[in-house]
Amino acid sequence: MTANAHTALYCLFGRPARHSLSPAMHNAAFVEKGLNAVYLAFEPERAIDAVRSMRSLGIKGASVTIPFKTDIMDAIDQVDPLAEKIGSVNTLVNHSGTITGYNTDGYGAVRALQTAGVSLDRRAAFVIGNGGSARAIAFSLLEAGSRVVILGRDEKKAARLARDLSRHFPEVESGRIDSAGTRMHDDDALIVNTTPVGMFPDIGSCPIDPSILKKGHVVFDIVYSPVRTRLIESAASAGCTTVPGTEMLLHQGARQFELWTSLSAPVETMRTALAFGLAERENH
Repeated sequence: MTANAHTALYCLFGRPARHSLSPAMHNAAFVEKGLNAVYLAFEPERAIDAVRSMRSLGIKGASVTIPFKTDIMDAIDQVDPLAEKIGSVNTLVNHSGTITGYNTDGYGAVRALQTAGVSLDRRAAFVIGNGGSARAIAFSLLEAGSRVVILGRDEKKAARLARDLSRHFPEVESGRIDSAGTRMHDDDALIVNTTPVGMFPDIGSCPIDPSILKKGHVVFDIVYSPVRTRLIESAASAGCTTVPGTEMLLHQGARQFELWTSLSAPVETMRTALAFGLAERENH
């Protein structure tokens, strides 16, 4: 595709954002669908600056990542009811100057788990972290019938997120990460890391003590660089079912594409683009 004066612009807003594989995934989707569009990564100083740029430049849609997922809600015109309940936005759609926020993180996480054959109803789920991704994933797991415990290094922040979620789902628990081992009574517990612990270049770190992992656990790490984080490697060695972060990135991105274009997402093309981008990165 050759960009021209009629090329539609989509983008990622985050700090950092240059490391993202979203441009590779979405640009491949645009080409596959024959759309005159391009997706770029930007690192604005503030959420309000990102929204102003959408208005002034006519940016059609955007992905939103750390640290803007909650702040950006106050800068846009409308928030989708689901994103409002979650309390976090990761997708913006510009409808003729009216900017609406959506959340596809929870959808992407649930689709990644379901695609891996993981049933969620009545499963004990331990969500590590208390940011925008943790909020969306925990909400969606609760909607799917899971019993959720929020774990964090800061017990007060974990408890605050649990209280927010309990407005919609009454029995949400919380605690410190180091209490994980004593809380995991279910042999088939789901463990979800939503923190950046283990992300490149800090690839030797693990958000929990790997010794608590056992066969039967399902371990899902939303970090995708590297694909096989120390948590995923430790889980595989323990005989756990593992789900890599690339699957969530893929499915939340596919839902974003559909919100932006009203077309079905070319999921396999997007998956191939992600795999190629990751291979290229790891070879360097």
